[in-house]
Amino acid sequence: MGCRTRRPLDEGGLVRIVRAADGSLRIGRSLPGRGAWLCGADHQPAPACLGLAERRGTLQRALRGSISGDAVAALRSRLTGHRPGARD
Repeated sequence: MGCRTRRPLDEGGLVRIVRAADGSLRIGRSLPGRGAWLCGADHQPAPACLGLAERRGTLQRALRGSISGDAVAALRSRLTGHRPGARD
């Protein structure tokens, strides 16, 4: 979705992101609700694909609703191991 690369689901190259009722973004193929697929590996989306989806607005369109910057920052921090707003 972010980088628009096509990959088969059965090879594990795609990760499903779902917007939870509290507005947070969760990772999981079997979670209920509307989801969006991003490139990834080991059940984690690729940070570059997440960034592209955020910049292009495709994440909001796919999830059919607004997504706070904090929710995206929290997901990105889980992927990279950095806290949102932390300085290196």
